[in-house]
Amino acid sequence: MMKAQILKYLQLKLLYGQYACGERYIMPFHRPLSYTLHNDLESMIEYCSLCNRIKHCKKPSAGLLNPKAKLCFISEIPLLDEKGAFVQNKSALMLQNIIARVFELSWSQVSILSLVKCDGHNPHTEKSEILACMGFCLSQLQKITPKVCILLGNQVAEHILGAHLEVGRILWHNNRNFLITHSLNELVRNPSLKKEAHTHFLLAKGQL
Repeated sequence: MMKAQILKYLQLKLLYGQYACGERYIMPFHRPLSYTLHNDLESMIEYCSLCNRIKHCKKPSAGLLNPKAKLCFISEIPLLDEKGAFVQNKSALMLQNIIARVFELSWSQVSILSLVKCDGHNPHTEKSEILACMGFCLSQLQKITPKVCILLGNQVAEHILGAHLEVGRILWHNNRNFLITHSLNELVRNPSLKKEAHTHFLLAKGQL
């Protein structure tokens, strides 16, 4: 069982490297019979069991994917539950306020994605969990064309852009604009960062 799981991770790592070089990403895991009826990306997320995080999660969350969204937020762990509603924590409440009060946008104008799709009430992620799951996030990004993607935290930036880069600056990568800012958990733990993050959000707003 352990050997099969290791081989699965190695296969995913290879595909992720190919994706970074421009290849189309293909999920390599075994699909249940239900995929013949629900062979879209959302169903693949729903039936995912690529890492142990699913054991502590009621159901994976695909997030909010709006094809016409002007703005996309990407967090490390889900801020929405499996039904598409905001989870009940301070980080999710903060994002709601940012969308409504800073950007003055409605739900139909944003996408909200995450590197891993299972919350499991655990704010900490293992690198293996992110590598196993982030193919879903990359595939979701291919389906949308926001004017700017806001990466919430260095961990997200490292996996989406491939490096730790400067926060608070618009970066052009893979034919789209990205802006790196502090994670919502950082803003909750250290409110003194909110003023700086606010200037980042205003910079992103100028791109809309």
